[in-house]
Amino acid sequence: MSRIAGYLREPWFINFLQIVGYVLAVGCGLLAALGGLPNIITGQIGPVLSVVVGGVMVASGSVGAWSVYKGWWGLEQVVLWTTGLGYLGLLIPTFAYAIMPGRSSTLWLIVALEVQAILAVMIRYRRIDWAYLDPAK
Repeated sequence: MSRIAGYLREPWFINFLQIVGYVLAVGCGLLAALGGLPNIITGQIGPVLSVVVGGVMVASGSVGAWSVYKGWWGLEQVVLWTTGLGYLGLLIPTFAYAIMPGRSSTLWLIVALEVQAILAVMIRYRRIDWAYLDPAK
């Protein structure tokens, strides 16, 4: 872990976790764009919108990880908005699929995890805003 700390700005562990979160956002985007969740996402919003939402997630996750690594907090604030909108774009079809009759209650776990991801993005945005664009404060 000390090798990772040498590459990241302080608070290095929080920034490391944020980069992991952005990598997960890229993974979610790839799943959505490539049709990895055919019934939940592609079946609800269609293949074109799935690619658009997935593309937003891949782009925002990639730029977000880079901005945390470089310490460009102003850029990360913009990325947090797009990442949050991407997660919202995934939440809407998941919720619509979950409320259909005969669906497994396990889908509500996915809905809850997407809501938690949106809350995590909002907390990070507020943290950067509160610290005047420097989370190290």
